[in-house]
Amino acid sequence: MSVLRRHAGLLVVGVVAAGTLLLPGVGEACSQCLSGRSDETKLAYILTTVFLSILPPAIVGGAVWWLVRRVRLQERAREAASRPPREAVGGRTARAS
Repeated sequence: MSVLRRHAGLLVVGVVAAGTLLLPGVGEACSQCLSGRSDETKLAYILTTVFLSILPPAIVGGAVWWLVRRVRLQERAREAASRPPREAVGGRTARAS
């Protein structure tokens, strides 16, 4: 097997990466994306980009927060259930109402 065949995938990746870095104008966006050159449209694109960039970490962070909170509540409930009842003043145990 020749060296070129063994490294063909790496060669393709290198050519694509070099083309992307050296010829950025070739990969322009569609005409719809370039049609809005007003300040309002640019602001809308920026805000949408920020929102969509923040959304996935916020979802994951919210899920982690919820899970941690739930585990802590279950641990507290388990500890409370395993504790012996408190004794009242005078040596008698407190009655459950």
